[in-house]
Amino acid sequence: MGLAMGAFSLVAALIQLHGDPLAGGRLTGSVRLPLERAQGGDTPVLTFSSPRGSVRLLLDTGASSAMLTPGAAQRLGLAARPLPPRAFALSGGGRGCERLQPARTALPDLTLRGDGEGVSLRGAEALVLEVAALPSGVDGVLGAPSLRQLPIRVDPPAGRLSLGRTALGIGRSPTTPPRQTLPLEWRRGVPVVRLTSVSGPVEALADTGAEGLFLSPALAARLHPLGAPKPLRLVGFCGEQTVRRQPFAGLGLPGEPQGLEAVRPVEGIVTGNPIFGDLGVEAIVGQELLRQRVQLWRLDASEPRLELW
Repeated sequence: MGLAMGAFSLVAALIQLHGDPLAGGRLTGSVRLPLERAQGGDTPVLTFSSPRGSVRLLLDTGASSAMLTPGAAQRLGLAARPLPPRAFALSGGGRGCERLQPARTALPDLTLRGDGEGVSLRGAEALVLEVAALPSGVDGVLGAPSLRQLPIRVDPPAGRLSLGRTALGIGRSPTTPPRQTLPLEWRRGVPVVRLTSVSGPVEALADTGAEGLFLSPALAARLHPLGAPKPLRLVGFCGEQTVRRQPFAGLGLPGEPQGLEAVRPVEGIVTGNPIFGDLGVEAIVGQELLRQRVQLWRLDASEPRLELW
């Protein structure tokens, strides 16, 4: 059977530095913007301005650090210090992680402008490296260390995205409670959420930067397939890998009406991504389950949570 190049990409990556961690910087302010999506997908994109030029970054809760392409770093005139191979450990989808040679750089002061006072990011650092899964026209990712400092509302039906105080008071009446409130747990610097399945609870990485719903082979074996698997070439963080795409029933978000998770079909991408083992999860929840929901990410809260309408 022939293989088709996949439209799904997976940007989630766990990066551990030996020594000083990358600075998440200080993200402050409040802003409401039109919701900008990555080309060919649904991942939110933030277009920042700086004295050195603009930069487009994925809003990526599944990344444990900010990242920038070498081309963007050169365009912005940023000095980058190469990291020796033993100074970092990287885990992500695709073959070729061991060949990546990241460098470390300080980002310039970045600003988001829209309705409201605006949002600024100052003092942040990023890894400079080639990320195979980045969509066209995107310069890098803004990861969890920065995003956990402000409330974030992603409102696909209204086509709006908000950060800061504005995220807490727009879109829906304050008296309208969320349909679901999902507790989040920080694990190795990224948020983990618990799903429901026909075989019991399933822990998953909550990842705005992933276009699909990614399942470990062990989890896929416990779900109900609704069709034949189709082989797929997936562009992961570290390069291409062969996976399979298949519709399943038996997996859903907690708080949905009783029994819905057993019959509602979801499109799953079955992969042996090493992130599953490193995080102790069995799935990565991306835009397959999020793209039509109003989301309020309270990564800034002492008890982090994701509220959904």
